[in-house]
Order: sequence, then structure tokens, then C-alpha cells
Amino acid sequence: MSDLTDSRVRDILRSHRDGDSISRLYATGEITEETIPALGILSCQLEEKGHHEAAENIHDVILYSRDTGERPPVRGWTDKL
Repeated sequence: MSDLTDSRVRDILRSHRDGDSISRLYATGEITEETIPALGILSCQLEEKGHHEAAENIHDVILYSRDTGERPPVRGWTDKL
């Protein structure tokens, strides 16, 4: 199980917003069936560019998303951070 906090997830995703599922997770906490594949692609792209630590952080968000499961936007997502 992932031990990432919601705040840490937002910190990791801040510079990787894509205008789609990654941005929705960042902005609202929403996790859809598209979230994990989008994060996987991002992790691979970062790895290919030599950004190994960033890719590892995205992998941690993948585990967080998998453990949490699909969910709608979270009420108070940004307020509780």
C-alpha cells in the first residue's frame, strides 16, 4: 500500500499537469480508468529523458492511484492539503 499523502501527490503532479486525467487528479483528486495509463506513459517519458527520480515519484503516484481505486472528485481536495 502506498504511504503518499494527498498533499505529496499534488506536489509530485504539479509540474506534470496534462489538461486531462493527470490534471484532474492534481486538481480534484479524481481517479478514473485513464489515470494509471496516463501516469505510466508519463513515467516512461521521464525515464527516457533521464529524469529517474521524477519517474520514480510518478511510479509512487501510480501505486497510490491503484491502491485508492477509481473515485470521483474529492470534496475539499485542495482545502484539506
